[in-house]
Amino acid sequence: MKFVVSSTALLNVLQTSNKVVSNKNTLPILDNFLFELKDGVLKITASDLETTMIGTLKVDSMEQEGVIAAPVKLMIDSLKEFSEQPLTIEANESTWEIQISWKTGTSGLSYPTQPALDEETKQEISVDTNLLLTGINKTIFATADDELRPVMNGVYVNIEPQAITFVATDAHKLVKYAASAETGTTASFILPKKPANLLRGVLGKEDADIRMEF
Repeated sequence: MKFVVSSTALLNVLQTSNKVVSNKNTLPILDNFLFELKDGVLKITASDLETTMIGTLKVDSMEQEGVIAAPVKLMIDSLKEFSEQPLTIEANESTWEIQISWKTGTSGLSYPTQPALDEETKQEISVDTNLLLTGINKTIFATADDELRPVMNGVYVNIEPQAITFVATDAHKLVKYAASAETGTTASFILPKKPANLLRGVLGKEDADIRMEF
């Protein structure tokens, strides 16, 4: 793998993805970002097995595609030392060594595979960004941190053909937020607290509708 990318652009994606990385990972490989380079686009994956965040970045130029795992802390700390400039990043897939101004490596092939949604039961809708952000902001404070009742550790999202309702409770307080929306479907799911908080930081930067698959 070899490509050229903006140091600032890469750091921005890594810092956003880093929010999902846990300090108590059960698998050492999860202390790494998974870099996958294909067709001039770098896909960066971070996961704690329960929550996965994927960011994409178009590279300035590419000489060779590939897959490799890059250590989270070392990548971010190192990139912070660079001013805005193009960086050539080269990964040796036989020794799993990454070369910028430092070197590390672990095979990206052992990174946990992201669970796939069942194609027969999967549903998909487009939601207005502001609606989703408002629904999360108005309910997430009422979610619980209860290992014995995990169903309360997230925001319940109920979708109807012309409305979306967000509900959260910790058994002491109950919050409900309903908004009109043309969804054309009926479904429901629970959005866990951690990805909901991550979405709060990302959705404020988006203008287009959000595609949700569940």
